[in-house]
Amino acid sequence: MDERIVLNVGGVRHETYQATLKKIPATRLSRLTPTVSNFDPLLQEYFFDRHPAVFSMILNYYRTGKLHYPTDVCGPLFEEELQYWGLDASDTEPCCWMQLLHAKDTQETLAVLDRMDADHEDDPQLREQDIMKKFGWEEDYFQGKRTRWMKIKPQVWSLFDEPYSSQAAKFIAGISVLFIFISIVSFCLKTHQTFRLPVLTGQNISMP
Repeated sequence: MDERIVLNVGGVRHETYQATLKKIPATRLSRLTPTVSNFDPLLQEYFFDRHPAVFSMILNYYRTGKLHYPTDVCGPLFEEELQYWGLDASDTEPCCWMQLLHAKDTQETLAVLDRMDADHEDDPQLREQDIMKKFGWEEDYFQGKRTRWMKIKPQVWSLFDEPYSSQAAKFIAGISVLFIFISIVSFCLKTHQTFRLPVLTGQNISMP
């Protein structure tokens, strides 16, 4: 009789046969033995601190021989889990290829945008162009029509809107936080009985 194995993945317990895990050789699950560190001899189960929802799809791959892409999981996370279990994303069924390609395209696009942001941070001219575009002065900037106000306004804006842009901006941000803190404390103290003024009711006061 084939031995049953209990797999606890992220707190979700799965039961399967050892022969099922042997269907895909040279993977993490195919090499499970009671001597590995993941095995709990008291509970008689293997514990893995991994994504339980993705593992359901992976275990189903061992059972049916078909690997499907989960619709509720981010693409990089799915590929990371496959890599951990020793599987290849190219084994995904053809019906899921479009979804897998879309996830890869999105990941590549985000990587390009990150590189562009890094380039803008390193290049003062590109950063200045972004600032001019933000204030609607892009056309005047490229035509060389720069006024004194066009130079001062971005600096004033950074001073009050970007606390990490300069030491002066950090100081102003600190002062703003201090006043907010004082306002909150004063509001709380007003509700305390010690700081309340006595209220005079309508009583007749006799004059001597």
